[in-house]
Amino acid sequence: VGNQEGNRAPGFELESLDGEMVALSDFRGKIVMVNFWATWCEPCKDEMPHIQTVFENWSDEELAILAIDIEESTETVQSFLDSEGKEYNFPVLLDSEGGAADDYNVSEIPRTFFIDAEGIIQKIQVRPFSSEGEIEAILDSL
Repeated sequence: VGNQEGNRAPGFELESLDGEMVALSDFRGKIVMVNFWATWCEPCKDEMPHIQTVFENWSDEELAILAIDIEESTETVQSFLDSEGKEYNFPVLLDSEGGAADDYNVSEIPRTFFIDAEGIIQKIQVRPFSSEGEIEAILDSL
């Protein structure tokens, strides 16, 4: 278990915006795209439409997208999403204590981890995505 490509992804269980507990292990057997972000992060906000498009385009595939907000309240995150005026319906999880971000050694955001169906980190993106095509190229390579 570690936070580098080729390592088993650290497990987590976090609360979603709608109050459900969601664990990484819930998605074993699927490719999981884990995106760490925050409402104050401009590059994070810029890439969200691309993540939403991939979420819509790949909804029939064996893919889960989890957007993990770091150390912000439910109210802050919900208010941000409501004010955006866009329909983001990929799952948003709350890492209110920052424990998952620490386990993944996230020092800068956005940071995205692509985890294969066996739970192994295959790719780490350390900069924002500029298009949905950039995300889909990574997914196609897994």
